[in-house]
Amino acid sequence: MKKRGVKIEKRFAINLSLDDLLKLDGNVEEAAQKVIDEAKKESSYGFDLPVMNEILKQAEKQGKLTWSHKQINSCDYCDKKRDYYVYPRSSRNHRKGDKNYDKPIYYRGIKFNEGFIVFKGMGDMCWDCCTKHKVKERLIDYIINNDLKVQVMKNDYKPGKYLKDDIRICFDCGEEILESQMSKERTLMGDGYYPSGCPKCGAKSIPFGPSHKTSNKFGFIKNPEAFEEVLKVKHIIEDYNKDKDRSNQISFFQYSSSNYSFGLDRYDLPSWNARVLDFNTNSKKYKISDKNHPIISVIVNVLSNYDYLDNEENQIHKR
Repeated sequence: MKKRGVKIEKRFAINLSLDDLLKLDGNVEEAAQKVIDEAKKESSYGFDLPVMNEILKQAEKQGKLTWSHKQINSCDYCDKKRDYYVYPRSSRNHRKGDKNYDKPIYYRGIKFNEGFIVFKGMGDMCWDCCTKHKVKERLIDYIINNDLKVQVMKNDYKPGKYLKDDIRICFDCGEEILESQMSKERTLMGDGYYPSGCPKCGAKSIPFGPSHKTSNKFGFIKNPEAFEEVLKVKHIIEDYNKDKDRSNQISFFQYSSSNYSFGLDRYDLPSWNARVLDFNTNSKKYKISDKNHPIISVIVNVLSNYDYLDNEENQIHKR
């Protein structure tokens, strides 16, 4: 069709399987080829559940794999269908046993890589199917084994190899800066730290004042939680805590103010006096706070094998 000398071409939309898309590969215009390339990439992960391929593709795109537990109204992978509670008794507007469409039935579910906009009742699958198919574990294993640059949410299974390192733009010098290189300041509530100081010019973001601009760019740093010595210390703590009641156990934690700092605390003492040992993977130093604790010699032996030194004079990090 031509209108005033300009050809207007009607566009059509269609849903195709991967096999049908591959038949068109290389023979379509740029916009359609992008769709084919995305489909090829998604299928290359090779998971039997298509949703897992979708989750992994999105995780690579945004640099993070996250999940949250939520109530969902149906699951595509089992017999949990959208349904409603029934009225327990009759009234003039309904009969006993009729469905109450104001009260949907919800199931325990999970949603991966959920953004800021949240839809009630919607998720990727129910918790039973997630557990049955080991979805989280298989996704994490794939990311680690294939060395994908994806930050894995903290979990009890395995730490990811990388941490996402957001890039900001300094409000003063205009340079791009990595959050991992910025100095930290305490939050107003005193319950954590936030990246503040520019490593290039020293300008600091302050609450209700000038702040560095966010960007959609990011890099990655190695995750200290996945370092060999950290994993060994963690396993030693887990073995030590077995068959002990909580008051005799040791907690192992990563400092909120520094990804490189880790600490061991006793549960049977107040927080200000509970420290057993802490160490920093960046400085390769450790500080003993409770020399008489039976676990000290084992932990020190592990750290010494990785060239850590005792830092008796200065505490590595205040919690």
